[in-house]
Amino acid sequence: MNKSFVLGFVILSLLFGYMTLNARTSRQLVGKLDPASSGTPAYFVEPEKSLIAQILPTQTQSQPQTQTQNQTQTQTQTQTQTQTQTQTQTQTQTQAQTQTLYIGFPMQLKWKFRTPGPIIAQPQIDQTSVYCVSKPGVFYRINQADGTQVWKKNIGDVVEDGFILKGEILFYATQKGRIGAIQAGKGRELWRQDIADESFLTQPAVDSKYIYWAGQRGSVIAVSIADGKLAWRFKTSKSCNTTPFVSGKIVYVGCDDHLLYALDTTAGFLRWKFYAGKEIKGSPIATGDYVFFGSEDEYFYCLLQDNGSVFWKQRTGGAIRGVPMFYMDQKDQKIKEILFASFDNFLYNLRIKNGSRNWLAPTSARVYNRMYFDRALIFLAPFGGTLSGYDPHTGQKVGDFPTQNRIRSSPITMNDRLFIGLNNGNLLCLMRMPPPPPQTDEIEGLTPPQTASTQTATEEDESQEEQTQTQTQTQTESE
Repeated sequence: MNKSFVLGFVILSLLFGYMTLNARTSRQLVGKLDPASSGTPAYFVEPEKSLIAQILPTQTQSQPQTQTQNQTQTQTQTQTQTQTQTQTQTQTQTQAQTQTLYIGFPMQLKWKFRTPGPIIAQPQIDQTSVYCVSKPGVFYRINQADGTQVWKKNIGDVVEDGFILKGEILFYATQKGRIGAIQAGKGRELWRQDIADESFLTQPAVDSKYIYWAGQRGSVIAVSIADGKLAWRFKTSKSCNTTPFVSGKIVYVGCDDHLLYALDTTAGFLRWKFYAGKEIKGSPIATGDYVFFGSEDEYFYCLLQDNGSVFWKQRTGGAIRGVPMFYMDQKDQKIKEILFASFDNFLYNLRIKNGSRNWLAPTSARVYNRMYFDRALIFLAPFGGTLSGYDPHTGQKVGDFPTQNRIRSSPITMNDRLFIGLNNGNLLCLMRMPPPPPQTDEIEGLTPPQTASTQTATEEDESQEEQTQTQTQTQTESE
C-alpha cells in the first residue's frame, strides 16, 4: 500500500513537471523517454516545396507585372509628355512664325533700295508701296514687301524735303521753283508749274482744295490740287524754312524775319502775326484753340489761334527746329501733350494746358527733322546714323538701330515696316527682329529627370522586394 502511494506520488510529480516545461524541453524529454514518438510540432513544419512553387512564383510574377505596368504607364506618360512638349514646341514655333510683330526694337534690315543721291524727303506710303525721291530729282515707287521697283521717273531738278502724297497724287517742289503732281499708280506727271524767283526746300501742307508751299525767298503760295494753278501768293521779308500747317481756315508759317504768320487759306491775306525773339525755324502745328512752334531764341511757344497772343512759353537750353508732335491720351482720346526736340539735345514732353514739363529725355544729337509715332513708340533720327525709339509715357529710350550712314529723311511706318532714307542714297526697310525659337535641348532636357525619377521609383520597388525576400529567408533560417 505504501509502495503504491509512493509510486503514484512520483508519477504525479513527473506529470506536473512535464506540464511546466516549455515545448522544446518537453520535446527533448519525450524523445529520450520515447524516441519513436518524437516529431516536429505543427507550428515548426516547413512549407512543402509544392506550396512554395505555387505561392512564390505567383508573388514573383505579380510584382514584375506591376513593374511592367508601371514601366508601361511611365513610358506612356513619357511619350505623352514628349508628344505634348513636341506639340507645345510646334505650336510655339508656329505662333512665332505667324504672330504679327509690331514695329519696335530690336530691329533688323528687311531690304534696302539704292538711288543715285541722298534721300532727304520723308518717304511716302500707301498700303502696298513706298515712294521716295533722291536729291537729283529721281522718283521711285517700290514694293513694300520685297523692295522691288515698280516705276521710276526723273524730273531733272533738285528735290530736298518738298515731297508729299495726298490721296493718289504725289506733289513735289524743287530747288529751282518748280512744283508738280505725279500720279502715284503709274508715275505719270499730271501737271507742273514754275514759280518765278522762288526755291522750295521744305514739305508742303495740303487741305481738300489747295497745297501750300513756303519758299526760300519769302513766298508763301497756295496752288490748286486739281491743276496746279496759283490761287494766291503772300510775300514775307525773309526766307521761310518751315513746313506750313493748316488748321481750319488758317495756314501758319514761320520765317527768318522772326515772325509767325497766320494767313487766310482762301485769299492769302494776313489774319495776324507774332514776333519771336529770333528766327523761326521750328515748324508750327495747331490743335483746338492753340498753335505751337519753336524758335532760335530757345523758347517753345503756345499761342491762341484767335489772335496770336501768348498762352504760355517754355524756355529750353538750345534752338528749336524740326516739327513738333502731339500725343493723344488713349483713355479719353484727347490731345493733352506735345513733344519737340531742342538743340540742347533733349526731347521735351509738355502739358498743353499749362506748358509744364511731363518728362525730359536726352537725345544722342540734335534733331532737325520730324518725329513719327506708331502705336507705342516715338521714332526719331538725331543728326548722325542712328534711329532711336522712345516710350511716349516716360521718355525712356527703348532702342537704337545703327544704319552705318548719316540719316537724312524723317522716318515713316506702314504695315509694321519702317522706312528711312540715308545720305548715301539707300532707302532702308526695317522690321522688328523676331524672338528666338525655343531651344530644343532645353525642352528635351525635361525628359531625363522624369526618366531618372521613374528609374529611381523602379529601383525602390526592387529594393523593397529584395528586403521582403531577405526577411523571409532570415525568418526561415532562424526557424
